[in-house]
Amino acid sequence: MRIKRLAGVALILVVAACRSGGVTPTATPPPAAIPIVTLAVTDLPGRWGLASYRVEADRARTETEAKSACSNPYNIEAGANGGVMMHLADQSTPSEVFVKNDSSGRVFIGPAGPPAVQQDRQVMSFESSVLVAEWLDPGVRERFGTMVFVRCGAA
Repeated sequence: MRIKRLAGVALILVVAACRSGGVTPTATPPPAAIPIVTLAVTDLPGRWGLASYRVEADRARTETEAKSACSNPYNIEAGANGGVMMHLADQSTPSEVFVKNDSSGRVFIGPAGPPAVQQDRQVMSFESSVLVAEWLDPGVRERFGTMVFVRCGAA
């Protein structure tokens, strides 16, 4: 009997909530802003210092570390088919990769084919001589963090 009474009270509360407009829905957060990036494959060949971070607050320190890595630079060379030679995640030899854009304006670096596949890096920014990119594959991003490339010899 007591369970029936509790169920009845619960039903009355639900109906009252429906009539009064119910619970106010929480606002959905606005979609993340798509970074506006201009990058051409011709911007990539050269010597780069490379470092990575996992927390955005570490980005400035990581750029400094990447500059100091120019003593042992990461070399990006032009590829035979219009791309550039870079390492994909977990590869010991470089592969030819391409700059790709999607319909929303995002820029990716990855193997030939459509943009935004698991093997791609999304270019988060490219300003002056600093390129910041994140791997799309969550497991790879977890292992390698956000990559910061700083052109060696740049002012």
